[in-house]
Amino acid sequence: MRQNVKDMARSFFFRLATALAIVVLFAVLAHAGGPAYVAGSSYFNPSTIGQPLTWSLGQVNYYTDQGDLSPILPNNSANVLVADAFAQWTSSATAALTVAGAGQLAEDVNGSNIAVDSAGTVTAPADITPSATQTPVGIVYDFDGTVTDALLGAGAGATSQCFWNAVYGGVDNFAVTANFLHALVVINGQCALLSSQLTDVEYRLVRVLGGVLGLGWSQMNLNVITLNPAPTPADYAGFPVMHYLDPVSCIPITVCYANPYQLAPDDVAALARLYPASPPAATSARIYGSVYFVNALGSVAQPMQGVNVVARWIDPSTGQPSGQYGASSVSGFLFTGNAGNPITGLADPLGNLYSEFGSSDQTLEGFFDLGGLPIPNGTSTAQYQLTIAALDPLWSAGVCPYDPSQVAPSGTFGTIVVTVAAGGDVEQDILMSGSAQPVPPLAATETWSAPAPVLSPGDWVGSLSGYGDVGYFTITAQANRTMSIAVTALDETGAPSESKVAPVVGIWTLGDPPGTVPPALTTVPFNSDTFGMSRLDTQIVTSNSFIIGIADVRGDGRPDYHYHAHVLYGDSVDPPRVPVMGGPVVLQGTGFAPGLTVAVGAASAPLLATDASQMLAAVPGQSDGLQTITITDPVSGAFSIMTDVLTFGAASSDSLVLLLGVNPPTPVGTQATNPVTVRVMASDGITPVNGALTRLNDSSSRKRARFAAAESAAGRHIRKVPKASSRTSAASKS
Repeated sequence: MRQNVKDMARSFFFRLATALAIVVLFAVLAHAGGPAYVAGSSYFNPSTIGQPLTWSLGQVNYYTDQGDLSPILPNNSANVLVADAFAQWTSSATAALTVAGAGQLAEDVNGSNIAVDSAGTVTAPADITPSATQTPVGIVYDFDGTVTDALLGAGAGATSQCFWNAVYGGVDNFAVTANFLHALVVINGQCALLSSQLTDVEYRLVRVLGGVLGLGWSQMNLNVITLNPAPTPADYAGFPVMHYLDPVSCIPITVCYANPYQLAPDDVAALARLYPASPPAATSARIYGSVYFVNALGSVAQPMQGVNVVARWIDPSTGQPSGQYGASSVSGFLFTGNAGNPITGLADPLGNLYSEFGSSDQTLEGFFDLGGLPIPNGTSTAQYQLTIAALDPLWSAGVCPYDPSQVAPSGTFGTIVVTVAAGGDVEQDILMSGSAQPVPPLAATETWSAPAPVLSPGDWVGSLSGYGDVGYFTITAQANRTMSIAVTALDETGAPSESKVAPVVGIWTLGDPPGTVPPALTTVPFNSDTFGMSRLDTQIVTSNSFIIGIADVRGDGRPDYHYHAHVLYGDSVDPPRVPVMGGPVVLQGTGFAPGLTVAVGAASAPLLATDASQMLAAVPGQSDGLQTITITDPVSGAFSIMTDVLTFGAASSDSLVLLLGVNPPTPVGTQATNPVTVRVMASDGITPVNGALTRLNDSSSRKRARFAAAESAAGRHIRKVPKASSRTSAASKS
């Protein structure tokens, strides 16, 4: 069966990325923390918005390949491996989940019946494509790695790639009812050639199957990886299978984890929240609530997304929190992590709206849910210690909702102890003490319809506070100029940061309708070589007034999203013409400051004085004609180019006026009686040109004579006292 990417409107496996990028796809599709997928507003039924995606009724049927997996794992043995991997998840008594091996695929899937061409057209057996809902989970045994080579590129199926490609796949089709319709998993047989490799293969299979069931990545006991502090046996026992990333040194996987695919209580709790038993298990409890910023008075303000909330059982025998028994939940896991923005757009590069996943209900922006907390000693009540932590930007980069760029929490929160009853719920909000406050705005309004004017310093500190906030500013600029707009993200201390706002910048002509795609923009944040800085360098084609927009790339907005903006723009030079020997000029514009450099053509022009809107520069001599002035900030790399704004000496539009040059006949070789006097006039025919260089040509002999500059009451003019030639009497010469 042949299917083209463009023809599969709801088949996300092929639609959101070609099969050549399958591994990346399954990470990209996850749009919420805790569950991997949460229904959004632009595809799923309105009644399901904010609901985690699951298999309908908790029933999963899978179908296995007809071929062998490897020389040591014939088909029956491979089927046992798959069944055991699924059993790691179905063994939980607190989740209403049933998984069944429902049969085999119709064929042996191998490199001869699956391929991807350069146009992204996938040729594959019909029963493993996203539309194959009659075989909802397809398990492919890639005996020789050729399927992996076809899907992920030549060499991807080699044994050297087993750390990454031993097992891959995930969900690739969804129903509008917020249910999964199809998933595909590929097991690379080249990674199962030796019995010593099988633990690694099953470990990676259990992790992929967790994603197939709808689980996202989590962060719990990260010290197992970082070794800070040194992990205890209880920490290892509480380390979740669904952590995001393994160190590349974990080969075999047992070097790092003695029981690599044994579920931790965090895994079990996450599965129970996704497929809750009815009635809830009497051996577990739930703590839920929201994380909040606080205002200057310490009261509840905006909900805070992206905070890892951890609950640990307090062992009554020791009075200490357990490293093994606990669970984690990321605040805002049901809320959209990336809604897009009016600068880079509301859809991904393939046209899929970001709003397809995650709720837009702002009451969920800081919500966390720690359901499924175990009560290990079987008593009717238990105490849990509640703490918060930042998501690690490396080891937890893929934990949603802020994946792949985590946002650091703002403020502090100590530990509190919450008492829970078996089978009960407790609501506990978290207020982040000392969290950041928004920066006062540059002007009363910074909206599209009433943008704030950019003042002459071109420099301000602002914030994007409130979800979806965008700052709009207006500036007037002339044609044939360039402008740099640099926006640096700041943390609470005012230092540059890449773990807060991720700024993007766009510019429109004033009067453009709202929703217009900006003709110039930064397509990604942090596109400059300067840490924390996004910079837009734009060419002004037509003189006009313009709107500058600053947004977070995710469309987010919070009180701690501070930024420092600077506009560098050179507008004009006075005087616009100087003698060929150069002289002082005043540059006018926006965002001038000490430390800038100025070049006229290729020559440096020393600065004599600088303020926010003017710079006095000593321009060096140049030959006649137009020159371009470049203003540069050597620290940020920002620049402004004013093209052909300064004329040296004569210009092509000048005219030469003969003031005096009539002489009587004069012998050859002798000096004429009267000097020839001319004046260089600007194009208006009125303004004398100061310091123009003019040459005298003899039309008969093509001899040239250089005029010397002289003063007159009328202004600068040119004089030459010529000698007579054999063909002229030293009268009018040009």
